[in-house]
Amino acid sequence: MFNAHYFAYMETVMWNRETKQKIAYRKIIFPGFIRIQRSFGNTVAACRSHSRFVRIHTRLQRKQIHTDFDFIGSDSRPPCEGYLEMNVSAPDAADFSSVLPYKVKRKCQISYQVSAPLQGWISTGFDDHQIMPDRGIGYLDVRKTYMSLRTKGSSLIGMGKKNGQTVTFRFGNSVYRDDNLYNDNVLFWGGKAWPMPPVKITRPYGVMGEWIIQDTESMVDLVFIPELDNARRLSAFIVRTEYHSIYGTFSGELVTTESIKIGLKDFPGIVKKFILRV
Repeated sequence: MFNAHYFAYMETVMWNRETKQKIAYRKIIFPGFIRIQRSFGNTVAACRSHSRFVRIHTRLQRKQIHTDFDFIGSDSRPPCEGYLEMNVSAPDAADFSSVLPYKVKRKCQISYQVSAPLQGWISTGFDDHQIMPDRGIGYLDVRKTYMSLRTKGSSLIGMGKKNGQTVTFRFGNSVYRDDNLYNDNVLFWGGKAWPMPPVKITRPYGVMGEWIIQDTESMVDLVFIPELDNARRLSAFIVRTEYHSIYGTFSGELVTTESIKIGLKDFPGIVKKFILRV
């Protein structure tokens, strides 16, 4: 969910790793039909229209985060509904909060990230999928920031299992030029959140070519191989956006602040690249 006060946008993309197929549900939401939480104690973020409904309920006092959604189908996509729940009290769960100052703008960005076991179900009208907590991994990223009239950035999220332990990470570029000084890059592993250094993301062969992610402290050395791209160009009112949500795999190595090495090979993940113009 994306909310810019004068308009909002919601998107849900599902990838089938076996059949290499995707289903995307998108909708522009008018003001008054979206609600973003201001705290995480016991609040709800929701957006709705006549054909789309999503609600994310955060109950951090009870160590729970759950969401339910219901999408009406069309000629190009089936109906879809589901319920997902994250257990924030699990031993391998962890969260990470940050405030990033913008030196030039005299403003800041706040973010809250959490990784935890996930359980629930998803039904597409033809198939029912049960998600068991020993295999499901959930990741929630909530942030509030100030954007200029022309903003661009990239983010990378990896989620999976390594030797039976949950590994989740997020790396990205800041929406301003201070990301070499301040960033909220993080690795979730062993029930702990490990702050990570700033990274440089290069795409020498284009968006659907290899993505190379490296840092200057030899803690991040990854290559992302894209498999499926969900490209979208949106022009609404005075806003124009162009972005890619790409599913693929990571290979390489991560090193924690305690010099623990985590090798990855064909590790599932999603990367995003966006440009926003107003």
